[in-house]
Amino acid sequence: MTYHEPFGTVASLRDVCPSVMTAAELVSLEIPEVKWVIPKLLPAGLALLAGPPKVGKSYLQVKLGKDIINGGGKVFYYAGEDSYYLLRTRLKQLGMEGCKDFFFHCGREGLFAKPNEFYDKISSMLNAVQLDAIFLDNMELVLPPKARGGDDYAYYYQQLPQWASLASKHNCAIVMTHHTRKETTDNPFDAILGSQAIMGTSDTVMVMKKAKRDQEYDLHVTGKYVPDETFNLVRNGVEFEIEGLAKDAQLRMNPTQNEIYQFIAANPDCHQKTIVNALTLDKGNVSRDIGKLITAEYISGDAVRGYVVRRYGDNPDN
Repeated sequence: MTYHEPFGTVASLRDVCPSVMTAAELVSLEIPEVKWVIPKLLPAGLALLAGPPKVGKSYLQVKLGKDIINGGGKVFYYAGEDSYYLLRTRLKQLGMEGCKDFFFHCGREGLFAKPNEFYDKISSMLNAVQLDAIFLDNMELVLPPKARGGDDYAYYYQQLPQWASLASKHNCAIVMTHHTRKETTDNPFDAILGSQAIMGTSDTVMVMKKAKRDQEYDLHVTGKYVPDETFNLVRNGVEFEIEGLAKDAQLRMNPTQNEIYQFIAANPDCHQKTIVNALTLDKGNVSRDIGKLITAEYISGDAVRGYVVRRYGDNPDN
C-alpha cells in the first residue's frame, strides 16, 4: 500500500487543488466593494422577485429599470409574456419613451431562445456589451423544464448557481421573477413556489405583497448583502416608489401608538409617567401601547431604564 504524506502546507494542497489559498492570502487581496445597482436594495448578483400574479411585478421591474438608467446604467428586460403593445403602454405610462439605454425582447412577438439555450444567449449578450441589470420575466420561461418526477431541490441547485456566477463575472444584477403560493404564511419567503434551493442560490430575494394599506405594498427583502427588511411600496397610478419601511407606514395607521413613538424618538430614555403627562393620555392605555411597540420592535427599554426608539443605521450590513 502506498503511503501518502499528510498535507501540511498550502503548497501540498495546491498540488491537488490549485485554487486553495490561506485566510491570510485572501485577506490581503484587493477585492472591489460590492456594486450596488440600486443602492441598499439591489446589489450585483442573482436576484429573485416573487409575488402573486397581477400584483404588479412587471411594472415594478420596469420602474427599477428606469431608476437604474436614470443613475447612468444600461438595462435589458426580457418581457416573456408581453407584446410590443403592452410593453409600449407601460413605457409611456412611466415616461420612458425616449430612453435609449433600455433594451428588451417581448416574448409574444418572437422566440428569444429555447429554455436550454437561454443561459448561453444571455452570456453572449454580456460578452458583447456591459449591462448593469438584466430582468428575466419569468423564471419558468428561462430555465429548462424539470424532468418529470425530479427533485426540486436538486433541480434548482443544478440550474441557478451558473446564473449567479454569470452575474458575478459581469458585475451586474440578474433578476428573475417568480410566483408565490396562494395560501398565506407567517414568513413571506416560505410562500415562494419551488424549493428552498431558490433561496439558497440567490444573492438577493424580494417578495412583493399587497398591504392592507390603500395603494401600498410590502416589499420583503433578504440576501447576502442586504439586511432583512420590509419596505413600503406606494403605487401612484402605475409607478411604484419606496417610501421608507413598511413597519413605519403600518405604525402611522395607529395614531396613538404613533404619537407615543414620536414622543419617545424626541425624548430618548423617557419614562411612562413622562409620556402620560406630556401627551395627556390614560396611563393604562399608554402601558398597553408601549407593550405593543416593544413587541413590534419599534422601541426597547423598560420601566426602570426608560424607553428608546430602535434605530436602523444606513449601513446595509446593520
